[in-house]
Amino acid sequence: MFNRILDGTLSSKYLLKKFGLKIGHIYEGIVCTWNPDNTPNAAPMGITPLRGGKVAIRPYTNTATYRNLVRTGCATVNFCSDPLLYYFLALKFLKGEHLEGMFKRSDAVDSPELRKADAVLSVSVDRIVGEGEQRALFECIILSTKGPKMKRVEPYSRAPHALMECIIHATRIRPYAESDLNEARKLFALIEHHRSIISRVAKHSAYAQAADEIYAYCRRVLSEYEAHHKDT
Repeated sequence: MFNRILDGTLSSKYLLKKFGLKIGHIYEGIVCTWNPDNTPNAAPMGITPLRGGKVAIRPYTNTATYRNLVRTGCATVNFCSDPLLYYFLALKFLKGEHLEGMFKRSDAVDSPELRKADAVLSVSVDRIVGEGEQRALFECIILSTKGPKMKRVEPYSRAPHALMECIIHATRIRPYAESDLNEARKLFALIEHHRSIISRVAKHSAYAQAADEIYAYCRRVLSEYEAHHKDT
């Protein structure tokens, strides 16, 4: 069941205490919305808790998340501890077969949510602030919360955290390659670095396989733009 929030001040304290979130910090979440054809859309992105029981979501204006938030005015913010879930959703064009059965309809807002989420915030758009030509800032009121789920204690491993870094950089490499090839090369070098960590501490694991696939995809993207750059 979900907890409905009625008071903004209390909800900020609730977030801090129950979810371990800090005002102004950026956390990796998965924003879920409905597309116009009623198919679910999920996009990993940074989520910033604000005062007054709100969160900030900053999608690019050319994305389905942006268009869906403008159209429906609501979403769910899903927090997950499994980096493979972020991988399947961030690079869904590589791993689309893993998405079947991953979503369910939210009880609190007209949006989908992830079945495997550890915690869910159901939010409503309060106002939209333009940050520039490429991104917009949505200030969203938290209407309800779900979770967090009780999880077994797992010893710390560098592998899942290194994979998250690979995923974040991989989602940016094409936009960077379009605007600044040198910056894209720097991202690729970071992906190589984190991939080497995973291969050392979690060899032959699902994390290693995902890192290898991310590396191959990013290498193809970089090669594509380098070839185009030589031709111009």
